[in-house]
Amino acid sequence: MNVSEIIENKIARVRHVMEDTAEHSSVKFDSKIKDTLSLIAKRPNSAMAVMDADDIMVGIVTEKDIIVALEKDGAEVLELTVDTIMTKNPEITDPNAPCKDVLVKMIDGNFRNVPVFDGDVFAGIVQTLEIAEGKLSEVLEENRKLRELIGRLVPTAFYCKSGDDVDKVHQQMVENKLPCVPVVNSNRVMDVIADYEFLTLIGKEDVLKANVKEAKSKTV
Repeated sequence: MNVSEIIENKIARVRHVMEDTAEHSSVKFDSKIKDTLSLIAKRPNSAMAVMDADDIMVGIVTEKDIIVALEKDGAEVLELTVDTIMTKNPEITDPNAPCKDVLVKMIDGNFRNVPVFDGDVFAGIVQTLEIAEGKLSEVLEENRKLRELIGRLVPTAFYCKSGDDVDKVHQQMVENKLPCVPVVNSNRVMDVIADYEFLTLIGKEDVLKANVKEAKSKTV
């Protein structure tokens, strides 16, 4: 195993977050909408895959689809079959897909549920909240490890607080030849600021001061 494999193993993937299973997460194309709504109401997910007579997925129907149909045509639609309101050829994903990629796909496509296929086998439906939580947990873990690493690399005797003066902190960084400094509040590392971030802020302040000085000179 090389380092890249370790990194790959840390990525949050669909299989890590999906709670749904293929069982009870699909309906036949000729199922009535009222029966499908009843099934959705009993599920944590708000969607069902729609299968044809050969158990091949032909679409997806969501709680939102049913609500939109009810608002448009009234209660009569409940007696219709789900294939009349389903979304055909929906986006799909697989259990090993990274959560970040699936989340981008969901945001770009403006949908909240994605059927999951393990090869040609339907595995269930994953929803936006699960994917977002998976990505968030990955980011939080990355930040935790980064702060822990920085805390070890940067001398513990030198840190700053959020209220410290920018110029003074940066001067100490230069004197100690430090590339970054931890921001500590209540004995916790809240953030890590790099030297270029200080330079950017100081540079903006210098430009602002120069502009104010020039404006004053023109009014005299």
